[in-house]
Amino acid sequence: MYFVDESMFEDDVFRQRYCMSRRLFLKIVEDITAAFPWFRSSANAAGIRGFSAIQKCTCALRQLAYDNLADNNDEGLSFSTRTARECLDNFCIAIKYLYGEEYLRSSTSHDVACLYKAHEARHHFPGMIGSIDCDHDRPTIILEVVASYDLWFWHAYFGVAGSNNDINVLKQSPLFIPEVNGKSPEYGFTVNGHRYDSGYYLGDGIYPPWSCFLKAYAYPVARKEKVLKKLQESARKYVERAFGLLKNKWAIIERPARMRDKENIINAMYACVILHYMILKDDGNAISPVYIRDPSNDIRATDPNFLYRLRNEETHYMLRRDITEHVGDLDIDV
Repeated sequence: MYFVDESMFEDDVFRQRYCMSRRLFLKIVEDITAAFPWFRSSANAAGIRGFSAIQKCTCALRQLAYDNLADNNDEGLSFSTRTARECLDNFCIAIKYLYGEEYLRSSTSHDVACLYKAHEARHHFPGMIGSIDCDHDRPTIILEVVASYDLWFWHAYFGVAGSNNDINVLKQSPLFIPEVNGKSPEYGFTVNGHRYDSGYYLGDGIYPPWSCFLKAYAYPVARKEKVLKKLQESARKYVERAFGLLKNKWAIIERPARMRDKENIINAMYACVILHYMILKDDGNAISPVYIRDPSNDIRATDPNFLYRLRNEETHYMLRRDITEHVGDLDIDV
């Protein structure tokens, strides 16, 4: 009834059931059907037609969004437990394969330019890429992200055991691999008369004093320091909102997964992240919705001085002083 020409359900009802617009869902079904024959309907030896692509994708989405177990689909959708599990696993693989290159990408020069402009206009922070944090809410495996205020994840790394803290995750994260290989977008910025070669992430107190992190003062004394602390904490709330939205939309993230293979867990998480991106883009809420690739560079030169610049505490404190001076005169109650 959701897909006939004159559906009895309005678009808002469809969005509530499928967590996305009918237009986006049908596009995903069309792309998956074209690329993966498993989703196409076929007849068995008795000539009985099997499940359609819409039915298989619906079965997978219900497991992702409503915390449905595989054997909960045997009544309404007439799926066996095995078929329901195959729908979920194949759907997550297909989403990651079809859309991973675009939506799991590192930020390009165009993305960074849009982020700089949007974050400075909203938070008064020039050079800000996003906020970095890890989800520690009873995780089996930790998700590390960098989020902008539109709740878009510009970096998502999933795979470290939940017994680790943010520093352990950061040391294993691929966040800085583009910089090491000389593939990061060259987009500097100027603040308080000083030029910086690359942007930074807002982090909480656990992150180290590296040049790529802007942390608030632990014990601010001067008014300018209090202004920075208030603005920094206000901007960082969006990464927590992004975690909350992701888990609220895709209930499978909070479901115990002890019986599932680790590879399938990882595929399901990245599928949820990609679908999160696609919904934001489809709704017109993304800061940088257009994927514009940077010019190809065949020279993959590793920067031998990268770690020194990254862990330079002098640059970290100088950046914080410059940002403090930049925002210190704003008319903000502290």
